[in-house]
Amino acid sequence: MSQINNVGFSTAILLTPVDPTAHLDYREVHQILRELAVGIYCLNQIPSISLEANYDQSSSCQLPPAYYDTRIGQILIYIDYMLKALWHGIYMPKEKRTRFSELWRTIMDIDPDGKPQTTKDIFSEFSSAGLVDITNDPDFDGIYDEDMNEDPTYDPNSPEEKAVFMKYAENIMLKLTFSTTQVQQHENIFIFETAYWLTNAIKYNQDYLDICTYQRLQQRLYLQKKVIQKHFEKKKEIRRGIGYLKLICFLIPFLLSLKKRMKVPYLNSLLPPFSDDKVKTERELPPFIYGRDFKCQNFDYKEHQYFHVHGGIEFDISTNPVENALDDFKKNVEKIQECAANTFAEDSGYKEFYSVPVMEFYGKRGTKCFSLDCLHSWQNSYNASSWGAEALPRGEATGGNRGIQYFSIPFGMKSAVERGLSAVFHTFSRKTSSSTINVSDEAGYAIFHHAALHNRVSIICQLCNANFNVNQRRFVMFSQGPTPLHLAAQACSLEATICLLCFKADYTLTEKRGWMPIHFAAFYDNICIIIALCRKDPSLLEAEATAENQCTPLLLAATSGALDTIQYLFSLGANWRKTDTKGNNIIHLSVLTFHTEVLKYIIELNIPELPVWKTLVEMLQCESFKRRMMAVMSLEVVCLANDQYWKYILDAGTIPALINLLKCPKIKLQCKTVGLLSNISTHISVVHALVEAGGIPALINLLASDEPELHSRCAVILYDIAKCENKDVISKYNGIPALINLLSLNIESVLVNVMNCIRVLCIGNESNQRAMRDHNGIQYLIRFLSSDSDALKAVSSATIAEVGRDNKDVQDAIAMQGAIPPLVALFKGKQLSVQVKGAMAVESLANCNPFIQKAFLERKLTKDLLKLLKAFQIDVKEQGAVALWALAGQTLKQQKYMAEQIGYNFIINMLLSPSAKMQYVGGEAVIALSKDSRIHQNQICEGNGIAPLVRLLRINKIAEGTLLSVIRAVGSICIGLYEVSIF
Repeated sequence: MSQINNVGFSTAILLTPVDPTAHLDYREVHQILRELAVGIYCLNQIPSISLEANYDQSSSCQLPPAYYDTRIGQILIYIDYMLKALWHGIYMPKEKRTRFSELWRTIMDIDPDGKPQTTKDIFSEFSSAGLVDITNDPDFDGIYDEDMNEDPTYDPNSPEEKAVFMKYAENIMLKLTFSTTQVQQHENIFIFETAYWLTNAIKYNQDYLDICTYQRLQQRLYLQKKVIQKHFEKKKEIRRGIGYLKLICFLIPFLLSLKKRMKVPYLNSLLPPFSDDKVKTERELPPFIYGRDFKCQNFDYKEHQYFHVHGGIEFDISTNPVENALDDFKKNVEKIQECAANTFAEDSGYKEFYSVPVMEFYGKRGTKCFSLDCLHSWQNSYNASSWGAEALPRGEATGGNRGIQYFSIPFGMKSAVERGLSAVFHTFSRKTSSSTINVSDEAGYAIFHHAALHNRVSIICQLCNANFNVNQRRFVMFSQGPTPLHLAAQACSLEATICLLCFKADYTLTEKRGWMPIHFAAFYDNICIIIALCRKDPSLLEAEATAENQCTPLLLAATSGALDTIQYLFSLGANWRKTDTKGNNIIHLSVLTFHTEVLKYIIELNIPELPVWKTLVEMLQCESFKRRMMAVMSLEVVCLANDQYWKYILDAGTIPALINLLKCPKIKLQCKTVGLLSNISTHISVVHALVEAGGIPALINLLASDEPELHSRCAVILYDIAKCENKDVISKYNGIPALINLLSLNIESVLVNVMNCIRVLCIGNESNQRAMRDHNGIQYLIRFLSSDSDALKAVSSATIAEVGRDNKDVQDAIAMQGAIPPLVALFKGKQLSVQVKGAMAVESLANCNPFIQKAFLERKLTKDLLKLLKAFQIDVKEQGAVALWALAGQTLKQQKYMAEQIGYNFIINMLLSPSAKMQYVGGEAVIALSKDSRIHQNQICEGNGIAPLVRLLRINKIAEGTLLSVIRAVGSICIGLYEVSIF
């Protein structure tokens, strides 16, 4: 903004994109302008907010003193509170929150150590005060129900992941950073665009948080950020608040630039200010606490444990170079100026809402107008009349009346820096020498480092003005420690970064790994720091680390999985062709560090020079075990991200490479490989590729391993292969005996998948059915019929049905080995799904087998099967009907007996059913009853059994077997009924 041209104008007009669903109020805009003018011109302060923890778990709202009791302060607190509310899933309305802040310590009986002494139910007290689950708000209903995790290998809510996250939660924060991304000028018209980023900062140095643990935390934080980013702007009030913050983001550097040119807004021309009671800001926020039924699972606090929140909002006061306005704006200068000038001309009376005028330029943009006057005379008069004699309250600047007892001056100074108590730090610094102030702690960090890490700008200014070394390194033996700028870039301390750059901090210095601050910012996903550094020196975009692998910021972002940073660096034109010293590009690095979100983003870019699938195949074929393993793991996740990705995997020639990996002696690699194959083997073309690559013998060989996961996955893949006419090939490689051997295991998931595979192999394949008998596989299936697991009962029943279907020898073998009693026992249970599968087995075994039919009838199975006909589900009725008719056999006597057991009502209902199988059984039952029986013929007629038969004859689309059965049924009824006309 220092490049503003021609500031001789007296009126400035601002244009910015507007959200049509959340219009801004001109009175609010003028109030913001007035407060910024006072803060910047009189007190030399820019707005920001930082929520800090108090000793009793409340949260202190730390604003620059100029913005206490201002509309800007209210907006900052509201937006930051809503951000934390969405992060934790907890909310308390402002009115109730303000009241509760005054009372909660008394209600909880807080002792001097900040511990509650009350015997009351803590959550009930918070709940009665107005604290609720944020999903109770209609705008946020169900926001935590959607699973954002696309990695099947990662469970963010596992006890282990929660424990690791909670270990570091106290120093993890979410913050919003606003930056002006574009500024255009034509005469006195300024067109600007702003953006904001949701970033997470972890206030730990690398001694307390290693890179592996950081990436583990980052994976969980990324999912939490996705939820917030998706739903944050659902609420209209939040969208409007963000609109004001975007305006503030531009006005800060704009006013700073005007201040240098001795220009100041003419405040008397603005709308009247808000009264003092309407701009009161909260000084602190009451704690949060979870209820038992709260939906958000991001944090894992103990029951009745309340806790503070922390984070903040910052503004980037630097901007891109000012550009010339586009022609469309230049052509409409008069129209824009007229619109701005007439804003209040028509009606200057009081209104509830003063709408900002909107004009159409490449989309909707709002215009804002205010006058400018000389800085010098205004500032003197304002200071003399209002601010000259007013002193800031010391108690608030030091955190209230609650003092902190320090054991030593260095410890006290360090604690004051961490808490941001600049007045306390100033007092300590006056009582000690500069050498004592500059002493390093046990980890080698000086006060300067802690100030940068915790974003304490006022303390950094004190140190710099006292001539402390702005490039002071951490004291580390035998290596170069980081400077304050390194730590600020790591912790996303935007204000500290800009402050250090203003004090000429060297942004090209490297630490022990050869990283500059730009590398820290890229690795830790801090876009706002990258913006500030690249504006200082655009060449930093391609700066290489001077040690280790000589990575660029883009390569380091790929290594850490910093997707937002990668997207931003791509927008800046970062060179994605760069590789490290080992030849790894961004694809290799994202795969090697298992950042599948980055990999999916690169796939979506569809850059021919970045062939993701080809690169993955090359990694599968290399000698390095780690590269092969990580490539398989990445493919396993990516293949589930898009329904069409399996085609790209197939076309890249991945299948032969994967089959070769199955022959590798590494169990973990084999498990991941079959896991990937099982995800894509449902597609016929993939199955053909598997067979052609020799996948069947490789999979069958793995069935002999000792790893249950291999057994289960291989059975699933063989199941898919068997469905595509490869049953004989599997049998040729002794697949049946290998599968039977697994039936002796005691792992339900394995047994279910193995039996499903056997079932498919035996469908319509007599040789495989005989193989099951010859290799003693039937006994295992029968044993599972008596299992305690309903799943095993159901699957074994379905498998028995296919093993014995249309094969009398195998049917007899199944019966001889004792399958009849446990099958009958299945119908005594309550699980309908198990009974349906049992009926399937009964139908298969009894079909054309008088011996087995007799065995079932002797055990009075008919009554149990008739119960299935009373079910609501059509498939249950259908299976019950066909099982009953299978027991009817082939003799008229037995069929008539079964038809009588079924009864007229059920038979007629079958004829009326939409199921072809039930219609067929109904027709056969009518034939059996009416044949040679005048009594049954008459009863069928009296029971209105003729009409359903006639209806079936008139249907155009009817199964041929059903039609023949109906015709024979009509003929059977008509024999001897000469006086009846059914037509």
